[in-house]
Amino acid sequence: MGPLGVQRVKRRDLALHRIKWREKDRRGCSQRMTPLSGEPASAELERLGTQCLATATEWIAYGESGEARAVPWPSVDAFRASMDVHLPEQGVDERTLLEKMRAILYNSVNPWTERFLEKLYTAPAVVSILGDMLLGVMNASVHVFSASPILTMIEEQCAAALCERVGLGPRADGITMPGGAASNTLGVQVALLQKFGGVYRRGGVYALMKAYREHCGRTERGAFPAILTSTSAHFSIARAAVAAGLGSDAVVKIRADEHGRMDVYELERMCAEMQADPAHPRGVPLIVCATSGTTVLGAFDNVAAIAEVCRKYDLWLHVDASWGGAAVFLPHEVPERSVLAGLEKAHSITINPHKLLGVTHQCSFLLVHDKRVLIPPSHSDDGYLFHAPAEDTMDMATKTLGCGRRGDALKFYLVWLRYGTRGLGDHIAQGLRMAQALWQRLQRIPSLELGPHADPLFLQICVRPREQSVRALHAQLQAHGQFAVDYAPLDDGQEYLRLVVHPRTPWHVYEQLLAHLGESRSY
Repeated sequence: MGPLGVQRVKRRDLALHRIKWREKDRRGCSQRMTPLSGEPASAELERLGTQCLATATEWIAYGESGEARAVPWPSVDAFRASMDVHLPEQGVDERTLLEKMRAILYNSVNPWTERFLEKLYTAPAVVSILGDMLLGVMNASVHVFSASPILTMIEEQCAAALCERVGLGPRADGITMPGGAASNTLGVQVALLQKFGGVYRRGGVYALMKAYREHCGRTERGAFPAILTSTSAHFSIARAAVAAGLGSDAVVKIRADEHGRMDVYELERMCAEMQADPAHPRGVPLIVCATSGTTVLGAFDNVAAIAEVCRKYDLWLHVDASWGGAAVFLPHEVPERSVLAGLEKAHSITINPHKLLGVTHQCSFLLVHDKRVLIPPSHSDDGYLFHAPAEDTMDMATKTLGCGRRGDALKFYLVWLRYGTRGLGDHIAQGLRMAQALWQRLQRIPSLELGPHADPLFLQICVRPREQSVRALHAQLQAHGQFAVDYAPLDDGQEYLRLVVHPRTPWHVYEQLLAHLGESRSY
């Protein structure tokens, strides 16, 4: 049978395999077996897996029925007091184990209620769940090609296809990371590694500052590299600065306009000011982090204009498109696709399929304009793992700061394979249509005040009651349990409920929410 062949194993064959396994065990060494190898894994998986899958399917159906609470607890304190998660000295029997699995599911936030509108993710595609199962069975680390050849090829294909959707060009490359924050962190570290050759890699921030002093005439704090981003940027940018050894003080916040977009004129003014003053207290501009789809408003920075500023001042442009980057699946002729104009000019980009595209957690990509920039972070001469020069190797771990890697690209691959580029584009377009419809309906409710919004409108809508505090309304919704929504403070100092419009959520759910929020019409 060839490497890509498929062999069907009959139940009779499985039974014979188990008999042979037991006979071999009896003839084996006299050492006591570890509890983890008490029976063939195929037998245990068939028995426990069948029951666990039935419970999971039941829980999904329970969520889809409309009977489940979107939030399983009236208060956090009550929930923590009611749950027993202690670990035993002796292992439990299978019945207890399965009962615990069931309790875990039924005491979790159920995204299958379709009323989970709190976060930038929702119920995943079924094929992605199956992908997680395959990854668990394979238990492969996508660090060297020899350990995971097919998963390496799949990750390469997904990265290349995403780069093509963005329009990055033939030298582009990408790699999966465990979440958008990790992708942003690697993006910052890659940017630092590009300045003054290998100075930062060998000597860190101190060496980089020394180089700024010697080659650029910078002095004191003015020799410190800075990251410029907007006040609406994700908090992971500051954490990336900490991880890179710069510290959070290296992040220079540029004000956002009334629609949540970075003020490009203020960005250029700050870059000019920092460049002109060799001892500027905020340092020397090095990296600009733009955002395509902010967390609260869903705003898209003007990446095309920001890219021109970066070109003028020789800055690295990273775009955090964790949320909005999925819009690359929209056809170019669709007007909403224009929110990503200029994205192809970025040096590095973060995109999270585990948000808008229905891929299970976690699945995030860092894309780069030139594959050569991914080599320096972790390349070493340690021949025990990497047997070829980094420039020639197919080992994915040469591109990251880590080693062991989960093959999360498989889940994205299966979703893309199942629905195609067109299907994913239709999915996003449906969400945009629903957001517009919900926005128009909310405008007609006198008891509610709409907050600032992205222009054009994306998939988040901020709203608050006129005669009640946001937190009081949020507590009521929490206690009711039917809707999971979040709230957030905005730049105007006011708090708003944030409604995340998920493309998979049917319209009647939003109608029910409107009724809860104060619409007089009954549904």
